[in-house]
Amino acid sequence: MIKIFGYELKRILKSWLFLAMLIANGVFAWFVLATEIVMGIAYTAPFSVWSYCTYIGKTMLIAVITVLLMLAGYYGKKQKQVEILTLATPITPAQQLILRTAVLSVCFFLLYIEAAVLAAVFYSSLFQYTSFGAYVMPSVLLVVPCFLFATGLGHILGRVHQSLVYLLLAILFIVGLGSITNAFDLFGVGYFSTYPLTLPVDSSGEALYVMDGAWVAARLVYLVIGVLLFIVNVRIKYKPTRA
Repeated sequence: MIKIFGYELKRILKSWLFLAMLIANGVFAWFVLATEIVMGIAYTAPFSVWSYCTYIGKTMLIAVITVLLMLAGYYGKKQKQVEILTLATPITPAQQLILRTAVLSVCFFLLYIEAAVLAAVFYSSLFQYTSFGAYVMPSVLLVVPCFLFATGLGHILGRVHQSLVYLLLAILFIVGLGSITNAFDLFGVGYFSTYPLTLPVDSSGEALYVMDGAWVAARLVYLVIGVLLFIVNVRIKYKPTRA
């Protein structure tokens, strides 16, 4: 099973799609940092949690698009040629689903790490800011539910038809470019760029970061839905086909 995971991961990481999206993500991330984040979000510092999470939310859109494009490939005709190799191994359909999701998670978090590293370089070189610990929990709440929800739903739709994954991609792209400002904003861009404007400010005129209960609850909802979708996918894979 480990060998199959290594094979799948190596194949995906060397694909033109992932390499192209990795480059695109880096270019886009630096552009966002240099043009939007440098000015600060919602009258906060460029290195505030509000600004950082807005930035990560913008880059998450590319990460999700990348994962869904790769996921759609798993349900395409060309994938059947690759599955000839995996079917020759003692691996169950459910294990295959878990392996694929694990591969997608590595790709997704590599894109996040790329964006985070670029932000660290940007903040430390331009503002001499290195207190990145404050970003950890908000980033986890932003990134993990986003991945699980998108991939869980993508697998469900892919089992019906590959084209539905592309439809989901288009919908999430529109959502990501939209102006949703409530706690259920999947990518958090609208939320993190507007919620600080409703908070009291400190002596410097900046809204301090607070872990909003509604935001946490919304992330937990996405997380639970994502986990449930994954469980449903595994159970469907295990379900025997009736003659």
